[in-house]
Amino acid sequence: MPQSLPALIFDLDGTITDSKPGILGCLRKVIDARNMGDQGSLDRFIGPPVEEWAAELLPGACEDERVTLARDYRACYDLEGWKNNSVFPGVREMLAKLHQQGFPLYVCTSKQQHFAVRILDAFQLSGLFTAIHGDKAEYASHSKIDLLANLLREHSLAPASTWMIGDRSFDIDAAHANRLRCLAAGWGYGSPEECAQADAVAPTPAQLAAFVLP
Repeated sequence: MPQSLPALIFDLDGTITDSKPGILGCLRKVIDARNMGDQGSLDRFIGPPVEEWAAELLPGACEDERVTLARDYRACYDLEGWKNNSVFPGVREMLAKLHQQGFPLYVCTSKQQHFAVRILDAFQLSGLFTAIHGDKAEYASHSKIDLLANLLREHSLAPASTWMIGDRSFDIDAAHANRLRCLAAGWGYGSPEECAQADAVAPTPAQLAAFVLP
């Protein structure tokens, strides 16, 4: 594997897969089951850890109520939400080409680890990645910043020769907090304002390689 090629760390939701239908479908179910009223657009909940949006939806609730909301959402996602998912056009080909060229590829997602592996296995993409890092219930912190720091430490990746690729401000903030360059996935869920915070924006998967080549 050429040592001159940077390591590429990909977000999952909104970068590799279009998981919005499954995520929002389960979110609406748990919100409706609790008669929580109109919460407006739920798109803002795609990206952050479940624990964060549970706190936003139940600001005055006790921790047990928030844990229950997160548990019910994950039960729905486990049963049906994860299946309502697809790989963005061009992403499979892009990942296969990067892998063939020798780029070390990783995944870092706020989605729980077992869901991330299950989804990538279902799309036969897991074999393209050196490692898949997701959130775990036992972690003290569920922030994307700390999840990314764990990955960098466990695989001895140097920030100067590593890119984070993601579509939301959570990915960009995590990258910069860990001294990584961030490439925004312009085909994902991030707004133009969010993408503008990244070091560069790849409009399509096919154009990504041009930004990360040394």
